[in-house]
Amino acid sequence: MQLESLYLKSFRCFDQTTIDLNSKIVLICGSNGTGKTSLLEALYYGCYLRSFRTHLSRDLVALGKDSFFVKFIVKEYTANNSIDHAIQIGFAQNKRLVKVDNKTTISYKDLLSYYRVISLTEDDLKLIQEGPEERRAFLNQALLLDDASLIAKIREYRIVLENRNALFLHNNIDPESYFIWTKKLWEHSVYIQKIRKQYLFQLEAEINTMLHQYIDENISLSFVYQAKKNSDVPFDVFWQKNHVELLKQEIYLKRTLFGAHIDDFTITLEGKKSRAYASRGQQKMIVLLIKIAQIKHFTKTKGALIFLLDDFMTDFDIERGKALLSALLGLNCQLIFTSPRRDSALESALISSQTDYKIISM
Repeated sequence: MQLESLYLKSFRCFDQTTIDLNSKIVLICGSNGTGKTSLLEALYYGCYLRSFRTHLSRDLVALGKDSFFVKFIVKEYTANNSIDHAIQIGFAQNKRLVKVDNKTTISYKDLLSYYRVISLTEDDLKLIQEGPEERRAFLNQALLLDDASLIAKIREYRIVLENRNALFLHNNIDPESYFIWTKKLWEHSVYIQKIRKQYLFQLEAEINTMLHQYIDENISLSFVYQAKKNSDVPFDVFWQKNHVELLKQEIYLKRTLFGAHIDDFTITLEGKKSRAYASRGQQKMIVLLIKIAQIKHFTKTKGALIFLLDDFMTDFDIERGKALLSALLGLNCQLIFTSPRRDSALESALISSQTDYKIISM
């Protein structure tokens, strides 16, 4: 899978432009404010029908305009030939129209057969630096990209959670209803917790392989899943241990205090929590390796995709940058980088690797 071209009209800072992306590696260079990130934002939007900077499509409309239009040409390679697919997305009057090969589609799930991307921006450091909601959001998006049918399970979970939370709006809680909705939420939580843990286990193994191959054979990373109130144990054990005190706390706070919606996981490097002990450079390395591992896993199970990296390689020193670029080149997928300048360590590393790449100046 490879992006061939992108057409933008009234999107962010772009009036009307066509950009040739026909290369396995693309380096987009330009000073701040020239539209590099907005270009990647458009490429991301074409997969998820939302931006990595805003959930509202109207925020993407250029100033002074009332609509935008984007068109992607994506080449899909098969064993014997290649096929071009055209993805068109228009937004006007608060409505969105999406077409793939001139056929209307309604959700990003339908787009995944034709166009898949993973992005890496400065905001992804929140995965380490900020609270549990960032890590849950990462897991949910990664799992949905892996299996879009899981969105139905997540919706079911939210319905059960809403029904259970509704119990606490009443002064008197029926014990039988409380037991029933507690068990239902536990069952849905355990299902989500299981696939989250399996996914983290696979990422951890892949990351440690890369750490030992490219960075240092003595360094290891681990993920530790944390289920609130130990809700990932058998229900009888969970109920016996928690229900009396749990009910008191939930009545007082008027909300559910266990479940997949409030679980978390810690990321440790060399046995220490990366949030507190890892340097900024180490945190960036961890997040990059997490994304690379995610791509490796997806490629094995679902197929190729495209990796968008927004000014993420410039903080690494030359040796670390070369090592991480080697890991990136091993992905065998289209890589689209942005960089604030031409004479960057990234471009030097690309030259040293004797890899063909395209430069786009903004």
